[in-house]
Amino acid sequence: MTPKQVRSVLKVLDVGSIQAAAKALHLAPSSVSAQLKELSSELGIQLFEASGRGLVPTAATYQLESALRSFIRQVDDIRYRAQYLCHEDQGQLRVFAPSSMCIYRLPSLINALQQEAPGIELILTHEPFDYQRAFAQGELDAAILVTQSPASRQDWTQHLLHKEEVIFVCHRQRLQPAALTLAQLTEHPLITTEPECTYRVRAEAHFRSQGLQLKPRQSFANVEVIRRCLLADMGIGLLPRCVVEADLEAGLLCEQPVVDTPYTFLSSLVYPSERFRSPLLEKLIQVVEQQSTYVAG
Repeated sequence: MTPKQVRSVLKVLDVGSIQAAAKALHLAPSSVSAQLKELSSELGIQLFEASGRGLVPTAATYQLESALRSFIRQVDDIRYRAQYLCHEDQGQLRVFAPSSMCIYRLPSLINALQQEAPGIELILTHEPFDYQRAFAQGELDAAILVTQSPASRQDWTQHLLHKEEVIFVCHRQRLQPAALTLAQLTEHPLITTEPECTYRVRAEAHFRSQGLQLKPRQSFANVEVIRRCLLADMGIGLLPRCVVEADLEAGLLCEQPVVDTPYTFLSSLVYPSERFRSPLLEKLIQVVEQQSTYVAG
């Protein structure tokens, strides 16, 4: 049994076809198919069966799934430990972060990390990305998350970074001096992040509590696009303060007061508690703790 065979089985299990798995693994479909057959033969059981033009996992595969994922985690752990025995400050560090954090929070962290350990290659991924599955499959070392409260998961370790305020922002020519109610806010063109974004979900809940519905004129996945729209005076936007901090200081944009806002979130570094903490991850943790401004309460 080889890690390559097991990774192929798990990837087909995740994406539902040999073709999609081959693309994700950067392998030829024939190679993935061969690995499935080899592992099936070695184990003496059928792992997948044909269904139309695709494959479906057998009951045996589902029963073995957790053990197969554990096998890959152990392989990765051994590889990490061996890699850092001789090259403690060199190698790849795989991190996920939302786009707003990537653009406006991570540069200072990355700069400090490079000063501490110039041999680190930081591989950064942003949404859309299933970071929880990536943790489970050993494909991710750490994540920068933005949440309403500290993480409650017992299998994650968390290092709090900053209190993040999400505010309503507009061009200075559009600014209303008095705080707007949500009902008054709906009279203006609103620009928000995409559905299911943490910021927008919080705002939608606020609107529902007032018997209203958040109906944005525009919604974008990229916070920089929203910022550009606000600079063009296209409406009132919902953004983390860190995204528009320089614009607020320069007077190019203004915070629009809205009753019962800003919305408060926490940014933090998280990683699986049971995972081997490589020297590279330790360096990142050190930098995060140095730059943290979070004060409880």
